[in-house]
Amino acid sequence: MVILIFIFGYLLIALENFFSVNKVIPSILMAVICWSLIIFLNIPVYELDQHLILKKNPKYLLLFHLGKASEIVFFLIGAMSIIAVIEKYSGFEVIKNLFYTNNNTKRKFLWIISIVSFLLSAIIDNLTATMVLISILKKTISNYKDRLYYLGLVIISANAGGVWSPIGDITTTMLWISNKVTTIFLIKKIFIPSVLCMIISTLIASYMPVFNGYIQIKKNDISKYCRNRGFFILKLGLSLMLLVPVLKTIIGIPPYMGMMFSLGMILVIVSKKYRDISILDDAFKKIDISSILFFLGILLSVSSLESIGSLYSLSHWINKTVSTWKITTFLFGLISSIIDNVPLVAATITMFSYPLNHDLWHFIAYVSGTGGSIFLIGSAAGVSAMSMEKIDFFWYLKKISWIALIGYISGFIYLLIYPFFSL
Repeated sequence: MVILIFIFGYLLIALENFFSVNKVIPSILMAVICWSLIIFLNIPVYELDQHLILKKNPKYLLLFHLGKASEIVFFLIGAMSIIAVIEKYSGFEVIKNLFYTNNNTKRKFLWIISIVSFLLSAIIDNLTATMVLISILKKTISNYKDRLYYLGLVIISANAGGVWSPIGDITTTMLWISNKVTTIFLIKKIFIPSVLCMIISTLIASYMPVFNGYIQIKKNDISKYCRNRGFFILKLGLSLMLLVPVLKTIIGIPPYMGMMFSLGMILVIVSKKYRDISILDDAFKKIDISSILFFLGILLSVSSLESIGSLYSLSHWINKTVSTWKITTFLFGLISSIIDNVPLVAATITMFSYPLNHDLWHFIAYVSGTGGSIFLIGSAAGVSAMSMEKIDFFWYLKKISWIALIGYISGFIYLLIYPFFSL
């Protein structure tokens, strides 16, 4: 019953335009109904602990998963708020000026956006990088339809850039924290496949008709004072975001706490330096509450499937049916494009007992991140873009998914043949 509710809710989200129902509504209702059925029907729920499957009280497990979801939600609120502060003080206008040109091709601009997305996501995570690039594109590409194509490649590039950095994607961070991979080996094994994924996807997209012709990016008519102030706030905001993984490494606080600290710091500095006592209210007004609720609903809905053991059973069935773990990881990547990759990776960490830096963990790191680009709803970056720019699920499926799939396969093939290069 829970699985059927999830499937029905997922279809309503995918067919949002057809049913004229905001995707936030089925997302929230799906989460509430799934957990209500579990509690009312007293459906057994479980938690994976090391190699043990422990039966738990459903109310306790709901609270547990709400806490896990809240970590991501509050991280997202903090990141959105910092971006709102940067935007208020024209920080992104400064970046727009960096792209200033009178006669630049759309194709060249696509490559610039893809490379920036790839590199930025490795530093401030793929979700935050996507939100930053969305803000930049809104100020750069006025044509909405053209902007959607750029955003499609931003999602692919940001997800690819996040997989080779221990702080670039939440699933990679999970593997890193669980002592499955180390930073040096992760970069050594995953950097080239992720680059291939980004480059091949961008190369294919660059031949699409929408990227023919030229683009004119006008310089912003802002004063020198506003430009200098915007550059200062931009540096401050990005530096505080970079501080988040540093705080986690040195002090050990979780990322959402680091992001809240960074938010507090930028609010203090801005309010004191520019005498802006309304900065907090202005920042919170910019937060997209609908995307927050949508993301929360998706996470809690997926956690219901995890709790009743459906995700574990699916992963275990694939592990038994498929002859080699390399094919298993490939399938996991495809599955992560449909459902959230966080519980899938969590189940994988519990299922397998391979040692530190075993190739399986590097495969999992790659497929869980880049596989999420195949469908719009398969990654936090995609969900964020879907909410912020109202991207249609089927538009993405028709125009972008096949490009993401080719990029995903390209990097995976390199992972398969990498041992032959190292001989």
